[in-house]
Amino acid sequence: MKKTLLVMGFVCLAAAVIPARAADAPKVTLNKAEYRDKVYACWLGKNIGGTLGVPFEGAKEPHDITFYTNLKPGEPAANDDLDLQMLWLKAMEEHDGRVDTRILGEYWLKFVPVDWNEYGVGKRNMRDGVLPPLSGEYDNAKWKPSNGAWIRSEIWACLAPGCPALAATMAREDACVDHGAAEGTLAEIFTASVESAAFVEGNREKLIQIGLSMIPEDCGVTRAINAAIAAKNAGKDWKAARLDVIAASEATGWFQAPRNVAYTMLGWLYGDGDFGKSICIAVNCGDDTDCTGATLGSILGIIGGTKGIPGNWKEPIGTKINVVAISGFPNPKDLNELTDHTVSMAEKVLAQNSAPVSIIDGPTNMARVGELVLSDPAIAKKLWNLSPYRVVWNEADAQVVLDYLSDPVLKPGERHWVEISVTNKAAEPKSYSFAIKDCPEGWNVSDLPAKSPDIAPASTQTYKVPVSAATVDPGPHKMTLAVSGAAKSIEIPFTLFGKDSIEPDDLALATAGATAKSDGELDREPGCTPKAIDGIFATSADFSNRWHSSLDTPHPHWIEVKLAKPAVVGRAVIRFADPQGYPVSFEGQVMPEGSKSLVRVFNCDNNKNASVYRAAFEPVTTDTFRLVIRNSAQPVYPNAAQISEIELYPPKGGKK
Repeated sequence: MKKTLLVMGFVCLAAAVIPARAADAPKVTLNKAEYRDKVYACWLGKNIGGTLGVPFEGAKEPHDITFYTNLKPGEPAANDDLDLQMLWLKAMEEHDGRVDTRILGEYWLKFVPVDWNEYGVGKRNMRDGVLPPLSGEYDNAKWKPSNGAWIRSEIWACLAPGCPALAATMAREDACVDHGAAEGTLAEIFTASVESAAFVEGNREKLIQIGLSMIPEDCGVTRAINAAIAAKNAGKDWKAARLDVIAASEATGWFQAPRNVAYTMLGWLYGDGDFGKSICIAVNCGDDTDCTGATLGSILGIIGGTKGIPGNWKEPIGTKINVVAISGFPNPKDLNELTDHTVSMAEKVLAQNSAPVSIIDGPTNMARVGELVLSDPAIAKKLWNLSPYRVVWNEADAQVVLDYLSDPVLKPGERHWVEISVTNKAAEPKSYSFAIKDCPEGWNVSDLPAKSPDIAPASTQTYKVPVSAATVDPGPHKMTLAVSGAAKSIEIPFTLFGKDSIEPDDLALATAGATAKSDGELDREPGCTPKAIDGIFATSADFSNRWHSSLDTPHPHWIEVKLAKPAVVGRAVIRFADPQGYPVSFEGQVMPEGSKSLVRVFNCDNNKNASVYRAAFEPVTTDTFRLVIRNSAQPVYPNAAQISEIELYPPKGGKK
């Protein structure tokens, strides 16, 4: 189940360019009324499949449903799958039909109050000054292969009907904000390509192959989908195919894109062309069921239009849109309003990109559909190879690229290299000035000239710049790359983090047979356990043991660690599993050896770090540590907090 995490603050920026095709007479024309019907059916199928799947989201076991189980007539389930696409449409409308990672990042922070999983990581990074696509890559090992991106791909397909490469390019700009360059981004490229092609091609097998042609042959999404196809071809039933998909997606596992995209395709493969049967099989596979049902409902809606959705599925659900993950703007209230906005924007996008498809009032003409490029390996490979460390900022007369080259981490006494390049897009030579603002005291940034030589039009100047420091706090350390010389001064947020002060080989006391208990825990969610200790060093991928405080009883909540034997303790590291529900006010307590009472060793009243808290205190011999949480940052569930790791260490320099 997605977790809520609220973080506030700072605007992110990044950019890339959506390629336009050479101007040419459209090869295919779509009748506006027929196209509108398919778009409407896409959104209707999204509402239907999402409502069908919402009650079963997160469950790992298969199901046996055949129809809605919790539908109140006319009240579809609220679903972030659809919510975010209405926000992207708003962004397109407010930016004349052209958006990029930079713009979408701004809209994430302004209009998305929830911070579920990768949403929360991406937003936290952006608030720390880490721009897209790095915002989706850094410190996101657990969630960047997950489901947040491919479930919101229909908007790009509807805006680029019959143009999969264009849809995939826009989808990549979207996905990388919270998924970097991982399976989650490839998954959205796949679904956007399938859905775009579905406006002009109805054959299931051809559509799946078009989608696969747009992602790498050896990626996890491809392997999982091919497992479903192979099972179908071998005559296995859908339940056996589901097990094959699970085996093929073990590397990423539960609640991740490879498995769930394959479940969506599995429902399609085994649905025998029946809308209801198809979405039910997808949902019956389990896992992220609102996503699988909703995406397949959209695909089938695009292919068959409203006539392809049986009345018993569409009549009870109505046309209303309920939202859960967006706020702060008047979103479309029903499917007709959303459809009209989508159609209007699609006409603009197709014209701006000189697309080979156009929407007209006259009859649909598919005579030249065979000339459409529905698989574009060149564009696809370019999308795969885009670096997640490369932040691009475009202005009308200049492009500036800040390339971190690797994770934005600065280690004491070492150098972190970045590349800074500027391209002159003006018609005359230009010279540019550079500065790093707000550089921390004691840091050294060298080899970046104050001013460049004249750069010829369409030429680029690149500088490789080392950043170093003798000592580095964990961070984030927010700086700004300022570039002047273009018509508009450019300021790009630039952030580096210090290497964690506790090394993996600095043995944590909690590794030698420690146990834990707590006053209460959310036990209805897979992955939550009261252990909260499972090794000497927790990583961003380590969520297997996490403690989740009760949702039903107010703070304070506590979790207590019992060491196997007394030891001298002088440091504690508390790692948080939920970037929104992190503790804000809390304290650490120990029971000194020979005592029966807990005493406070550290206190925090206003924590603002959503990832980790480190404390050093007077050494004490103890076998008992308790973390007491008085308040957390969770606005939706104010009693909730999640801890992924409690690490107890000797004092610096060993026993005292």
